[in-house]
Amino acid sequence: MAVTNHPLPAIRQGWVRAIVFFIVVLGIYFLVGSIAGGVWIIQHPEVTTSALINDPTLDTVVITASTLLSIMLAFVFRRFVDRQSILSMGFAWKGHQRHAWAGFLLGIVLLGIGSLILYGTQRIDWVETRLDVNPIVSGLVLFALTALSEEITFRGYMLNNMLLSMPRWPALGAVTVLFALMHLGNAHLNVVAIVNLLAGGLLLGLNYVYTRNLWFSVFFHFSWNFFQGTVLGYEVSGLSGQSIWHMERKGDDLLTGGAFGFEGSAVATGLLLLAVLFCAYRPVWDAALRLRQSLSRSSGTQPDTQ
Repeated sequence: MAVTNHPLPAIRQGWVRAIVFFIVVLGIYFLVGSIAGGVWIIQHPEVTTSALINDPTLDTVVITASTLLSIMLAFVFRRFVDRQSILSMGFAWKGHQRHAWAGFLLGIVLLGIGSLILYGTQRIDWVETRLDVNPIVSGLVLFALTALSEEITFRGYMLNNMLLSMPRWPALGAVTVLFALMHLGNAHLNVVAIVNLLAGGLLLGLNYVYTRNLWFSVFFHFSWNFFQGTVLGYEVSGLSGQSIWHMERKGDDLLTGGAFGFEGSAVATGLLLLAVLFCAYRPVWDAALRLRQSLSRSSGTQPDTQ
């Protein structure tokens, strides 16, 4: 039998590769933010520091540039540091379609239930509807890039490498903490939002732990951000933008999420923790795997276990 020799990674320990990559990604975000902020000040000298921090146009520019660079960086690290194929980060689509659409629907369901609770208790109301194509298209592009970038960064690259160096739960916990740390610079952050970022990071990583596939987390991440911001009118992790429905908040920010968005709400905390408990229940993924294998056997094809 022929033996295939796989090239050794440039850095042997997977957890070291993950940490080095995280530090470089942080540097990219700070560099892009500093350059964009400096250019913005030169072009708009009348803008105050507080207005600069909360400017949605500048936020969009920084996020778009940073996400594109982080995706490119992940591909470079995977190819030349890990010396593995880019697809091995978890891009296999065949056999994972159900996971992808389950993630997409889960984001809508959680936001729908949470918003109905807040609306029913008169904590929020929708006072205006705007059907403008430009914000919808912008939201689609921005949140698709954000979801793809953050999932490639934290699950496809970092969690993938952490799992090579430590047991699954410490690996998931470490990446979840780093995911929350990445958002500490967001506007209007509060304690509840930090808890929700940790819960969201766990939820996004659970499927990857069991399947080594990205599509559940990418689709969930996209639907959560897009329907939260572009459709329902919440801020998204402190980022404001135009939406189809214009929202008016009433009462305690602890319940509504305030200017951080639904991710700062205690209602979101409960829903995210319930979703984490459900998705952490191993028989859910075992049953899904058995179903996929059964369907593959009945169709005469081999299941894709990537």
